[in-house]
Amino acid sequence: MVRRQLILIAEDEPDTARLLEFHLRRRGFSTAVAPDGLTAVNTVFEKKPVLIILDLMLPLMHGYEVCRLVKSSPTGSQIPIIMLTAMASTENKLEGFKQGADDYVTKPFVMSELIARVEALLQRAQTEA
Repeated sequence: MVRRQLILIAEDEPDTARLLEFHLRRRGFSTAVAPDGLTAVNTVFEKKPVLIILDLMLPLMHGYEVCRLVKSSPTGSQIPIIMLTAMASTENKLEGFKQGADDYVTKPFVMSELIARVEALLQRAQTEA
């Protein structure tokens, strides 16, 4: 059996998480959902996803802190992170990149564009490995 690439969805809005899961699974990925920042960090170190889709306004730990913790660790430093959030100001985006995000997508978003960004980041990560 081929093990499918795992994508972590750190999202506290159940409808958004289900929508992301549906579309990612249709593209052949497996998914794990973390409804809060603390669960997201724990899932990264337990399951080692190939990519993280990270909301910023999460309970228990803000997405910026999740990103900073993941990117500052040897285990998570190479995992691409796409911030997916309603926080759309230039300052928010700059802070996201400062904390280590590889991409930043604002809500509302177009699913086909998000999937294209996921695939591009994964392809880039494979060629760099």
